[in-house]
Amino acid sequence: MDQDTGLAIPSVRPDGLQLDEHRARQRRYWRMQRIAWWGFGAVMLVAVLGLTGSGGVFHKQTIAFADATVEIPRVSRWEGSDDLSITFHGPGDSHEVIITQPFFDRFAIERIQPEPDQNPLLPGAQAMRFAATDAPPHQVKVDVRAMHFGWTRFDIAVGGETRPVSLLVLP
Repeated sequence: MDQDTGLAIPSVRPDGLQLDEHRARQRRYWRMQRIAWWGFGAVMLVAVLGLTGSGGVFHKQTIAFADATVEIPRVSRWEGSDDLSITFHGPGDSHEVIITQPFFDRFAIERIQPEPDQNPLLPGAQAMRFAATDAPPHQVKVDVRAMHFGWTRFDIAVGGETRPVSLLVLP
């Protein structure tokens, strides 16, 4: 024992090094490091695939109706801009989309292009009616911004058909 510091001097190992190592603790540390790297790799893969919002293969979900398709984000980011795209394939003088209130509780609409001719309020939902003058397909873009984070479930109705939608807003 060293008298100045009160510490024990480690013995000399057969390889000539004078180290006092805790091999079991080092192995546990290396194991935790490898697990953490695998975890970081999994998070990166999830992000590249688009499951954290803002691009990627799985960022958008497509909801099919008889006369329309709706593309909406699967994952959105809190206070980040996103867009909803509605394409009407069927002919008609006008097209109507109904979105239930839980969507509007979570999102703010920044812009609708083209603007709806009518926007009647329904019990627990909002409807948007768009005039159609040319031959289909007709497309509507809705720019939205998530105002709250969390899991959201709402319904979209086009042409009398209703589809449930689930969407996650990440902080």
